[in-house]
Amino acid sequence: MRPCDKIEGGNVSPEAERLFDQCVKVFLLKGYETCTLDDIGEAAGCSGDCVKEHFTSKQELAAAAMRWYYIKYSRHMRAEMAMHQDIYSAMEAVLFAFIEISCDQVHANKGLFVRTFIDISNVDEFVKNSFEELQDDWEHQVLDKFKQCKLELKDDADIEVLAHYFLTVIEGLYELIKYGTPCDLMYKVAVASLGVLEAHMKTGQPKKKKGSKKKSK
Repeated sequence: MRPCDKIEGGNVSPEAERLFDQCVKVFLLKGYETCTLDDIGEAAGCSGDCVKEHFTSKQELAAAAMRWYYIKYSRHMRAEMAMHQDIYSAMEAVLFAFIEISCDQVHANKGLFVRTFIDISNVDEFVKNSFEELQDDWEHQVLDKFKQCKLELKDDADIEVLAHYFLTVIEGLYELIKYGTPCDLMYKVAVASLGVLEAHMKTGQPKKKKGSKKKSK
């Protein structure tokens, strides 16, 4: 394995990505507390010593892998949110992008990878701190979008509540994925949740521009 380096600019080598994939599988098969860097290296097709050249501990590897998945799979959601000026379209795009990414991951047999890291954060302080930093970053992104669009709301005092409501909706979609809910049903759940936002807006859902097509599943 050539040097993994650390994640820089959201990029890692293919070897490092394979290592991250394999570490999750080893955590699930052997248990996070009992597995070793040697176990992870063997699963990834390299020696434990090679892994140790880049990561000093299992905790550091888990945190790096979690950060990689966060960057990789949140990039599309962030881009979709930034593309829309109004808050309804922005939140609709975020939810739809999340479902699309999640369904793709399920089909690639990686549907629970992010959930695995969240579970690990409950028993490992180092990973927990890394997870909380990523979680805070995402919360600020959503909250900032609502603040940018505050004039669209009937009462801008609802900004924080609405932002956390949509963060909770995304967490709920995680649970639907976990229990194998069909993707088309998740889209319907997302649309229903947008009704809450619409009720807090001055004019409700914006009219679609001519030629635009609302995504449906």
